[in-house]
Amino acid sequence: MRLRKFRARAYRCIHDSGEITVGDLAAFVGRNESGKTTILQALTLLNRDEQVSELDLCDEMSEELKDEIRLAEGEFEMNEHETEILKEKFPGLPKIKKIKLFRTNRNQKVQYEFEDIEISEIKDQGLNSWENFTKEILDFLDTLPNHIRIQINTKLFDGSVPKNQESFDSGMAEFSNEFHVIAIQEPKVIEEWEKIYHKSENQFSNLLSGESQKIALQNFIAAELHPRFVYFSDYKKIYGNINLNEYLRKENEERVDSIEFVEEFDKAETVRNLFYLAELDIKELDEVKGQPSKCIKLLNTASNRLTKKLNPAWKGDPIHVDLRYNPGNIMSVVISDVHKDGTITNTGLLNRRAEGFKWTFSFIVNFAAETQRSELKEAILLLDEPARNLHPTQQMGISDLLKNLAGSNQVLYATHSPFMIFDYTPGNLLVVELDKRKHLSRIFYDYWNADDKTLTPILYGLCRGQVEAIVDREIGTNSRPVIIVETMSDSMYLNAFDKFLQDPNISMNPLNVIAAYNKNAVLPLAIFYRNHGYKTFVLLDNTEESRQISAQLESNQFS
Repeated sequence: MRLRKFRARAYRCIHDSGEITVGDLAAFVGRNESGKTTILQALTLLNRDEQVSELDLCDEMSEELKDEIRLAEGEFEMNEHETEILKEKFPGLPKIKKIKLFRTNRNQKVQYEFEDIEISEIKDQGLNSWENFTKEILDFLDTLPNHIRIQINTKLFDGSVPKNQESFDSGMAEFSNEFHVIAIQEPKVIEEWEKIYHKSENQFSNLLSGESQKIALQNFIAAELHPRFVYFSDYKKIYGNINLNEYLRKENEERVDSIEFVEEFDKAETVRNLFYLAELDIKELDEVKGQPSKCIKLLNTASNRLTKKLNPAWKGDPIHVDLRYNPGNIMSVVISDVHKDGTITNTGLLNRRAEGFKWTFSFIVNFAAETQRSELKEAILLLDEPARNLHPTQQMGISDLLKNLAGSNQVLYATHSPFMIFDYTPGNLLVVELDKRKHLSRIFYDYWNADDKTLTPILYGLCRGQVEAIVDREIGTNSRPVIIVETMSDSMYLNAFDKFLQDPNISMNPLNVIAAYNKNAVLPLAIFYRNHGYKTFVLLDNTEESRQISAQLESNQFS
């Protein structure tokens, strides 16, 4: 199920976001305190078990909040598999492709709307539901002789629907056994009970919950198909050493005062994800840890799996991951650089690497593992400033990972970085802006209408092609000569002069005029262009600082 439109109202600093369309991989861009995080957190109100606090309500909308208003609503598009599940469970209903979820300030439960489909709210005794199933059993019990009826415990049928197949089966089996004991002298009664007990439609997997078709549909979606938003702001890191004894205690929910060995102990969940992605069975490791050859073989295989999964998202030199078993039941995560000639250098514990590398490693391990497992399978991921510690090249590498995630999970994320914007299609790029006078957050679908300062990272991102052209030698060799001037005003003077002359013999059209950011940028910019195949000219002012730049250019082989 994918979110296609959403709206948030009266939530923290948001008065009304308006109806916003979003894609499968959508970036929210805005300045600090503009409301990006608030927008992401507002979407979590659509989670089934989320609770709304009074402190979350906008204190500037007290009058509006006296009435019932929708705090968050989202229109979702169902995939073919989900549509078929509903068709199988509710064959009498038209095909449901879209569904709207909303939560109000008066009702703590998420509510549902189903396009323009009319669904009956009248009690339906023909509905194959838990309520009708229990009614059938209780009606049957009421026909029994009183001396049998008063001995039967009907607690199972007086409560809500069992949580799962196991509790249903055990409850029904226990009830049936007691019934057989009580009615042992009445074979006809037992025969009638067996007919009810073994009816195929009375199996747990076939039972719905609700007395009307609409309630049953809502309950089924809530239990089986309700979308889940998962918000991430703190990205758990993996360090160098893992104390397997403490990890196993955590897995068994045993708490101890100290969980340290050399380095800070990794959280059990993160370590579990590491082992999952490496396809390393901790029980199998425990069995072979006393046999060095088998232990090394097992860990080498797991290490190669991790290496293969990490490298595509890491845009630096290739690396190799090595899981090593040490005395004291300690697992070390060792990283090495692999060079083109096959040599391996910089071998050391993961915790000794740069913050950006540790973030990338941990991000891939946690998200790749959890989205493959049931914990985050098909969840809508809300990421607050991912990859903020990474170099732009590595940030662009994360795009591959996010795009892969968007295949199984819709991803909505907030960022300040132009290198974390991968798609400029409206809906996949949204701008959040704070109106300081009204203290309101606004979301721009047509983001080009936002404030110029807010758009700064987007404008830098849009110019990425020009930057990449500078370092592409093939483009440089086949391009027109460039003339670099000190500032944008110099470029404007040249263009105005060219337009005024209107003389094709001395026109500047054959040249690309490039304005440096300031005087200090002229030298490196000229060298960049020259070194990448461009025929490069530099036009300087007649000032002392410009003469110094000229001397520096001459010392760098400019004539």
